[in-house]
Amino acid sequence: MSTAKITVIIPCYRAAATLPAAAASVLDGAPADLTLLLVDDGSPDDTGAVCDALAAQDGRITALHRANGGPAAARNTGLDAAAGDWVLFADADDTLLPGLWAALPPAFASGADIIMYGMERAAGPSACPLAPGFYASPADFGPALEPLLFESGYLATPCNKLYRRRLLDGVRFDEALRINEDVLFNLQVLQALPAFYCLERAFYHENNVTAGSLSRRLRGDLLDAETVTRPALDAFLCAAAVPPPQRAALLRKSRVRAALNQYGLLTGCPGAMPFAQRRALFARILADADARAALTAQLAADPHRLLALPYRLGAAAGWPGWLAAYTQCKNHFL
Repeated sequence: MSTAKITVIIPCYRAAATLPAAAASVLDGAPADLTLLLVDDGSPDDTGAVCDALAAQDGRITALHRANGGPAAARNTGLDAAAGDWVLFADADDTLLPGLWAALPPAFASGADIIMYGMERAAGPSACPLAPGFYASPADFGPALEPLLFESGYLATPCNKLYRRRLLDGVRFDEALRINEDVLFNLQVLQALPAFYCLERAFYHENNVTAGSLSRRLRGDLLDAETVTRPALDAFLCAAAVPPPQRAALLRKSRVRAALNQYGLLTGCPGAMPFAQRRALFARILADADARAALTAQLAADPHRLLALPYRLGAAAGWPGWLAAYTQCKNHFL
């Protein structure tokens, strides 16, 4: 096994039940000089005590404690303490799959700056769009670039990669964001056009079916978060010499996907949200001609035509107040 020194960072919040399994999965077969940083993000439960207990059991584990600031702040605390050659992020309710450490030496020897590996997701399979092997920069991803950026989420997450630590000098997670902070972080890293090595197998299991996941919790910040990350996407695409027409199409796709995702949360997730905020979000979606066209096409293809009728009417007429009132009532009573 390579002598490259690795630091693994796990932000921990309300993770007392899942953290032991996450930590055990990291340490299974890991090199003796690996460092596992457990960053307790001011958790109100027993997470901090679990971090300390795990650190007392294994000299490779260090427990760090900080005031609550969210996952971005916790990851930044870990980054500030990271040493060695490589950094790997994991979440406290996920696990590494067996075999990662033994698979790394060829990737280390390739001269790559980022080593990416496949993921399994609790909600279903997640195939990697990129063929295994070495890539001198993301400019060489070819047709895999778009699915890597969007459908698969492979470039967005920090949890399916090892980063050469010096690549992260001066790059940190934006602590003001509560979503897409990982997207922004990775887009900023990608602007350096790092060399990639893609491993053949899946080595990360993501538990993405909890109530707090994006697809299951009402929130209203997706449009704002995409507005923040879009300039970084543009800068990366420019650095990668993506032709202007393709770049414009990808930026448009980023904007439209955020609008459709926000629409999906507003119409499909129960939860309290002020009527004015709900109406303003629908108004922003309908004001974007590309998003409105995509939404209209999506509603036209809905097989549940009767159930979709109120949404089709609101979208076609451009009535954000109608959509806000209808979804607020529906989500309250259903």
